[in-house]
Amino acid sequence: MYFVDKDILLERLDYIEGLTADFDKAEGLALERTCQMLIEAVVDVGNMIIDGFILRDPGSYQDVMDIMENEGVIPSDDNRHFSETFTWRSELTRNYTKLDHEAMKKDFQAHLAAYRDFKGNVFAFFENEGQTITAFKGDQHEV
Repeated sequence: MYFVDKDILLERLDYIEGLTADFDKAEGLALERTCQMLIEAVVDVGNMIIDGFILRDPGSYQDVMDIMENEGVIPSDDNRHFSETFTWRSELTRNYTKLDHEAMKKDFQAHLAAYRDFKGNVFAFFENEGQTITAFKGDQHEV
């Protein structure tokens, strides 16, 4: 069992929220960083939830989101939206000298609602989850 610091989880959810709020203004390198960090932060929070609830170990970024869908943290439509943007991860990490910023921005804009809804989905999951959560440090926060 891994202990998950709820303060860090909440901080990362706020970070995602901030990235989505500023997305429309991002261009060039700022757009690249925003898109990459949206992907990384959502998967990071997903891994924290998986660790905290002792769910099965994911094998990939997409597998993290599949587990999140299967456990009822995110709806299937949001999982599909995340999947559509996760294809950019390899471009951002391997083909960064040849990125099509216009196409990337268009793709993320088309699927940004899933990122915007993520914090609310996580909060709803915590609120509705019936089991006692013992693996979260800092559980004094209302979620």
